[in-house]
Amino acid sequence: MKDFTELMFFIAPAALVAVSVYIVLQKMLKNDEAQRNFILKKTSRQSTITIRLQAYERLTLFLERISPDSLVLRIHQQNMSNQDFHILLLSSVREEFEHNLSQQLYIGNDVWETVKAAKESLIMHINESAAKINAEQSSLELARLIVESYACDGKGNLIQTAINMLKNEAKKLF
Repeated sequence: MKDFTELMFFIAPAALVAVSVYIVLQKMLKNDEAQRNFILKKTSRQSTITIRLQAYERLTLFLERISPDSLVLRIHQQNMSNQDFHILLLSSVREEFEHNLSQQLYIGNDVWETVKAAKESLIMHINESAAKINAEQSSLELARLIVESYACDGKGNLIQTAINMLKNEAKKLF
């Protein structure tokens, strides 16, 4: 019994030290893992912010490019028929939109819906303007009608509204 008691005097402190070391190591490993996760999330967040800002930039550029002033100047060519100009305007707007379709992943749903509504409104306006022009009139007359009537009927506000929404949402990132 005396030997057992002496043995316990040596074993008990060693066991206490072993348990203490185990607990301290577990806490250190958890802290290290938490720190690595924090760094990973921080890095990931910075990458995500960069991608989101690029999405806001691309969609703003899309909206600026489809604004009637810009679109008509970029697309119109001399001696182009109304029908060809009409088709080219529509295909240009649709191509620009399709090129930026994936950007919806990085912006809010309400902003995306406004961007889509601005595009659809412009397409409808181009179609309505083309219907008002006679086939024998020049494409320059169609261009003039699109630009002038878009500014007057308030539909141009949709493009500006979408741009403003993009700006406001981008500001929330900071």
